Amino acid sequence: MLVKLNVINRDGTKSAIEVDEGTTIRNAIEDKIEPESFGLCGGNCNCGTCHVYVDLNYLKKLNPADEAENRIIKKFADNPNDTSRLSCQIELKKEHDGITVTIGKESLENFY
Repeated sequence: MLVKLNVINRDGTKSAIEVDEGTTIRNAIEDKIEPESFGLCGGNCNCGTCHVYVDLNYLKKLNPADEAENRIIKKFADNPNDTSRLSCQIELKKEHDGITVTIGKESLENFY
């Protein structure tokens, strides 16, 4: 099954992409949109460069962030808030169809 993912890029550009169910948001964005300096650790929950803000209407449909994800968000994400998630930790399912995420500001200063 294909899942629709709406992405607002760092420059405000909006894209709608379709990806296979089971794909992480990070991999979908990297494969289809290719933003610069995104998901640098390869989806291993180590760097925070795949930080996104999840639309509040969909946030409740996701499994909550675990301790490791919260730690990385606090350490590396620029301007985290209650809707912040690491896109490498969100696997898209049919109930997420139509989800909208906004890619967080580049946060490389803490990465290197």
